[in-house]
Amino acid sequence: MKKFILILTFFISASGIFCQKVSYEDFKSLIPYLQTENWKRAYKTSSKLLLSADNDTSDLKGIILYMNIYSAAGLVTQGKMTYKELEKNIMKFQGQKIVMPSHPISNNDGSLNCLKFSVTDSTNEASTATTNKGGLNILCFEYFYFKEKQNPEIFGNSMVRCGGILDKIELNPNKSKIWIIRLRISDAFARTTD
Repeated sequence: MKKFILILTFFISASGIFCQKVSYEDFKSLIPYLQTENWKRAYKTSSKLLLSADNDTSDLKGIILYMNIYSAAGLVTQGKMTYKELEKNIMKFQGQKIVMPSHPISNNDGSLNCLKFSVTDSTNEASTATTNKGGLNILCFEYFYFKEKQNPEIFGNSMVRCGGILDKIELNPNKSKIWIIRLRISDAFARTTD
């Protein structure tokens, strides 16, 4: 009986380890690395968090997944990760939930670090072009495809966060550092964060 209880206790403890969830503190710990563009630390830390929370389906994990991809793209701009390594490291995330940072809305074509909605009879999408600090490199083009029509006016001047299912990742076919990746997100959502 003691052996049975010991084995049962082990399995309960082990299942808790494998079902760890990402915390708000985990998320906050990555922000300084991204603010200072310490891509290496951001990438390594976010990679460890993603490994430890494999079954987590929360928005926080989706945000950390984005941070991981974004910091990997940053490493490519610095020549610290090759396109081949980038492909190996991020393609596994296709089909997973991803949540982007908040952006202001813009109606101007070509705006950087802003969310632009395109809502017509045949199109229901939004996009962003996210750059590094100097704006010299576009790390991610992000395209969001909504099932339901969006009304950008309801957001007013609020910051808007989008997310959904990471449907497709495209690497720059020229392997230049002008832009690194395109992310296509299906079943997208948009909501205010302030």
